[in-house]
Amino acid sequence: MSHAYRSSSIAHYPCIETWALAKGVSRGQAAPYRRIQYHTIRKQLNKPIKLLEGSYAVFPHLTSHFGHWVGDQLGAFLWYARQLHALSNPPRLIAIAPSQSWAEFLIELCPKDSLAVMTPQQFLEVNWVLQRAKVLPRLSPWQNLSLLRNCLATHLPSAEHLSESCGPGRIFLCSQRQERILNLEAVEDLFRDHGYAVLNPISHSPQQLLHWIRQASSFWCEHGSMVMNALLSRDRPYRLLELSPLNSCRYPSELRMLGGGVYNSFHLGLIKPFYCQPAVDSARLDRQLHPYQRQLVVDLDALRQELSREARGDQ
Repeated sequence: MSHAYRSSSIAHYPCIETWALAKGVSRGQAAPYRRIQYHTIRKQLNKPIKLLEGSYAVFPHLTSHFGHWVGDQLGAFLWYARQLHALSNPPRLIAIAPSQSWAEFLIELCPKDSLAVMTPQQFLEVNWVLQRAKVLPRLSPWQNLSLLRNCLATHLPSAEHLSESCGPGRIFLCSQRQERILNLEAVEDLFRDHGYAVLNPISHSPQQLLHWIRQASSFWCEHGSMVMNALLSRDRPYRLLELSPLNSCRYPSELRMLGGGVYNSFHLGLIKPFYCQPAVDSARLDRQLHPYQRQLVVDLDALRQELSREARGDQ
């Protein structure tokens, strides 16, 4: 059963969460969310029921939120699809994706007919009842990301085959939403003035975008879910617009590593933060909102100096 979760900028692809219930029991993805998960599931119990015939494998928890989908699930999809496909009379793995293009890329990466890919809207409309299904173990984010990088390795170019001629040499990746960066227009103009291509991930196919990010000589990224594109493909240092530690340190430490915190730690050593102030300087918001949810204000003078320094280093 599923419910709408946050918002999605992609038409007909709502952002959702889904849980598998076996004999009325669900599995939580993290202890702090148990209470709200319990009440959320209760609200969905009266939905229409639809039977899904056949043999399937399911995960305890799914989401079509891009950041959590990559950080918690994509590697597990790729790994389990291959493991299950090796069985005699294998069950199909029920999968979900944050967009149609990512659904197609996922199908391409997995063995033929190993997946049953459903849209988020299909999950939202009814509660699906499976007569023959196996609930798989939930992998940790670290396991998921490790498997993901290994499974994708053969689908991305190796270092000796990379060339800046195959894509933009300098990239600034962002969602182009002002709720993420208050002075977004000025920031984009500054990057373009220094020879950067400003890319929105939803405007490009996943495979093309990952190739470009991997080969770019200089890569800057908006904080939040955007960085998951680099986690998938980047093996060279890059810059990340990030909330000032004076503000982010106020957020509860036991919640900070849920999601973005643990994902970003996977690239410790590659990520070079460019610290920014919050659009609203509020100790209350520092405590209530995850650091990656805060709207940032970029110091244009400091950014100009960094980009100019990079340009001089390339000469």
